[in-house]
Amino acid sequence: MVRCPACATMNMEGSTLCKKCRQPLPQPRPVTPPRVERRDPRELMERLRALEVVWREPGEVTRELARSLMEAGIPSLVEAYPGELVSDAQKFVAEVVEEKLDELEKHLAAPVKDAELQIFLGSAAYLLGDHPKALERFSAAAELDPSSALAEHNRAMALQAMGRLEEAVESFTRAITLRPDFEQAWANKGRALVGLGRGREALEYFERALCLNRNDPCAWLEKGLTEEEMGLFEEAVKCLDIALRIRPDLVKAWNYRGDALFHLGRVDEALQSYESALKVRPHNFEAWNNIGIARFAKKDLEGALEAFDRALMARMESDDAWVNKGTVLELRGELVDALDCYTRALRLNPENEGARRGREKLFSLGIGVSP
Repeated sequence: MVRCPACATMNMEGSTLCKKCRQPLPQPRPVTPPRVERRDPRELMERLRALEVVWREPGEVTRELARSLMEAGIPSLVEAYPGELVSDAQKFVAEVVEEKLDELEKHLAAPVKDAELQIFLGSAAYLLGDHPKALERFSAAAELDPSSALAEHNRAMALQAMGRLEEAVESFTRAITLRPDFEQAWANKGRALVGLGRGREALEYFERALCLNRNDPCAWLEKGLTEEEMGLFEEAVKCLDIALRIRPDLVKAWNYRGDALFHLGRVDEALQSYESALKVRPHNFEAWNNIGIARFAKKDLEGALEAFDRALMARMESDDAWVNKGTVLELRGELVDALDCYTRALRLNPENEGARRGREKLFSLGIGVSP
């Protein structure tokens, strides 16, 4: 709750005006620090390499290192969607910052205690896919600043990326306790709960995130995905439509929207949704594979085969796509080629039941030689 400084009325978290006297309410400090102007990575590299860490005050050095990461475009807040991409230049800047920090800590013979720098280094590690290192950095930041909701949230994101979902839920809960209007923490806790099979509970967290920000496409996306997994296909389509109105380039939303429509029997609309995904990302495996399934449902074997071939061009290691292609070839009477597809699928995944059944059926027809 937020107390109005003018009339002392208690207002809901996130309110900007007092419900009684309509005076502006004090706003909490932002989760993320103010954005700084991006710098040319070459300029940053030169500045970092020239940075003298021994003869300068340690706090001044750590502020300079953190600022360099900000100016390189490394975000402090770790988010899942849209996925951040790290350039080679950003990677090199992060590596030099790590080197300078290591040099400073060796000179001091003690670890540097700067929560902000730890958060930025953790973000760089997370974006580069080094989740254990990111967890180490974020945990250090949370220990240095127990009041930091940002450090706790990012720690939870690293835990989630490592599959440690129960611990992630605990960290997201702490982040929300520290900052009840932390919209990303509500939504990401929902994602972790989905991973734990607690979809109905997760919906409550997505709803709370959307109460805080109705224009967050990621929260709408995650709510839609959860509803689809629960078999609530109509509701899922509505959520995914909103996500796509806000962010038309969310390929995942186009694919899952198509899946929900397919389950509702609206195959032509599903195809249009998958094709929209391809307009954003022409070689997207999921979209091509889904198109193949939808065309197969329409008994368009030629079109389905073309789509599965395109899917396999994008991801040759997909055992399911090989089974899908084998099924189409079998129905077309191309049994030897179908057997080859089932065999390829089993090499990739010996537990693929569809491939095993398909191959045994063809063996029973005398196609190939049973081992």
